[in-house]
Amino acid sequence: MLSQGYQMNESELRPRVFVAELIQPGDIVLTTTPEPMSQTIRKITGADISHAMICVGNSSVIDSTGDGVHARNLARIILEPGCAGHVLRSVRPLTTDQLRSVISFARAAVGTRYTMVGATKSVLAGFVAGRRQFCSRLVAQAYRDVGVNLVSDADFCHPGELLVSAALVEVPNVLRNLSLEEEADRREDIDNVQAMRDSTNALLREARKLSSEVESLNDIDAYLIEHPEGDEHLVQALRSSRYLELWQDEFERNSWQYHVALMEGHDDSEKLKQRYCEELLEDEKLCQNRFILNHAGYVTVNTLYPRQYFALKVALYDNLTQFHARRIKAATAWLERRGLIQPAPLHLLRPHTSEWFASLREWNPKQAAITEAAIQAAGSSDVCSVCADESVRDYVLISMPSAGPGTLRLCDGCFRIRSVDESMRPF
Repeated sequence: MLSQGYQMNESELRPRVFVAELIQPGDIVLTTTPEPMSQTIRKITGADISHAMICVGNSSVIDSTGDGVHARNLARIILEPGCAGHVLRSVRPLTTDQLRSVISFARAAVGTRYTMVGATKSVLAGFVAGRRQFCSRLVAQAYRDVGVNLVSDADFCHPGELLVSAALVEVPNVLRNLSLEEEADRREDIDNVQAMRDSTNALLREARKLSSEVESLNDIDAYLIEHPEGDEHLVQALRSSRYLELWQDEFERNSWQYHVALMEGHDDSEKLKQRYCEELLEDEKLCQNRFILNHAGYVTVNTLYPRQYFALKVALYDNLTQFHARRIKAATAWLERRGLIQPAPLHLLRPHTSEWFASLREWNPKQAAITEAAIQAAGSSDVCSVCADESVRDYVLISMPSAGPGTLRLCDGCFRIRSVDESMRPF
């Protein structure tokens, strides 16, 4: 809980930025700007801030503004001279499951339209919550979803209520002044996350031509299940918005993150590269890989409701999973070379065990269901993963996949077919 008697001092006359390494997933970031609307909100609420965001990963926050709910790069947020900023953390630490749910809630809202009416009513009471979002509602609802009540009414609250919440404590020393040189560089730098926001909004605008009920990207999926006639329009929207291509821009912009040799030659300091690698691996431990989860989701929905839109999403998340795995591999190798972490032993999953099916189901639930059905029909797990024939051997792929078990139980015929494109060895 934070006192409202906060006073500016002379050090705050410089633009400031957040110290990203002190901010953890699940933290609540409160800011303000010199804009008239922000000034009005501060005057009405009596707080020194007017906007709320939630941290979902390394230097990544999600918030709701006039262009909807989107991810933003915390490193790109500059507090103008005289503008306050706070970072709040749950007094009672969230469990890993709670934290994952909070992050998932925020990510699921991406694209949802902002409601100025709701934001205005948030200082009042007795209104029914709608599906559109505003900043403090998004934060409070994400926490309420895991049983943590930050405010009395998560559907209508303002940032000032979060600031004084007894369920939150302030994280100290999270701001630092920008030097003149840093300020010039940062203001010239491009906010690359803006491209994703623009692309998402373009896709949603086209989807809303078909249905005014579409608020988030998830709503497009639900609409398309019920309205297959919208597939062609949404496929065109997916392509024209560049939603399918943005990962290529990211790869070209940060190619050094995808190969350890390029990372070694990158001009960042050893300290900065170490922090990047460690934070990336820490995020990977904390959160289930959303690319893998989304891939599995679209494999399932496209099996039940075949649509070209869903098929394109399957291919997209296949690519994203592979490139994310390359980042993890490069960061791991860089840290291992310096003895900062120990190489992890390769753990191979024996085909058709419960662990093997869990891994396959997470990546490709359709293939998992086919294999389970084949085993059930054969009455034995000692059959081919593909055709259920007997006389089988267990194999491991020479090049382990980005997701899934990477092992198979194959008959001689299926081995000959699969090994043409995928090198494997018995184990």
